[in-house]
Amino acid sequence: MSWPDLPSAATVASLTEALQALGSVTVPTVTSLAEATGEPSRTWRDCHSLVTVSGSFNPLHWAHLELLACGVETVSADAGAFILSPNTIDKARPLGMDLSDRAWTMQSTLDWAGHHDPRLNRATLSGLLVSHGLYVDQARALRHACTNLHHSGLWFVVGFDKIVQIFDPRYYTDRTSSLDTLFDMAGFLVAPRDEATPADLADLLHLPQNLPYATRIRPIELPATFATVASTGIRARATLGTTLSDDVPPPVASMIKTRRCY
Repeated sequence: MSWPDLPSAATVASLTEALQALGSVTVPTVTSLAEATGEPSRTWRDCHSLVTVSGSFNPLHWAHLELLACGVETVSADAGAFILSPNTIDKARPLGMDLSDRAWTMQSTLDWAGHHDPRLNRATLSGLLVSHGLYVDQARALRHACTNLHHSGLWFVVGFDKIVQIFDPRYYTDRTSSLDTLFDMAGFLVAPRDEATPADLADLLHLPQNLPYATRIRPIELPATFATVASTGIRARATLGTTLSDDVPPPVASMIKTRRCY
């Protein structure tokens, strides 16, 4: 299937239904956009190594795509995915692009990238919808769905600020048990964020409480221009009518222009 920049009304209805269903399940669950819209399932369930970028994609921007491409290249993964969860969205104060349109831009962007970025192979790229927002729950869902994944075959790509948050003991009642579970299922590829450097990551991993997990974390290098990119700034520029070609991939720019999301 070739994914156009904009979904049909029927497809929007299917995606909305799938997202609503995922938002209410208690067991971590994952489906692809292809499956949610009644298209033949892609090969992501048969992959041995999967690199993912999880986000709210409001909107999806060039840095998201660069994170995925660098991650796939770094570990030579045979599959890559953008992940969206309805439970990471502030439902009380919806802002900007509709959730179903955010989901659609994941796959339309990946299809576009498959033709334009030699690091990515279109046949292995999928937009995935996951019921839960926490990495440990997403890892459970992906491990259950992808039974051929190698033990060290699941990777989340994150910025330095996120890996700091993952190690922060304030988020856990039993930090050791929680991190043992998470890092047994998945590794993390960490990109620079703002002023943070690979040396900062090395210092973080050499702290005694973090050393047990250091082998499951690897740095990746991104062009410096991506280190400060944020969806908040892009939304602000969109409200001013600024051309967004330097901020977002063409399918996302088309969605924003047509829907007038911001």
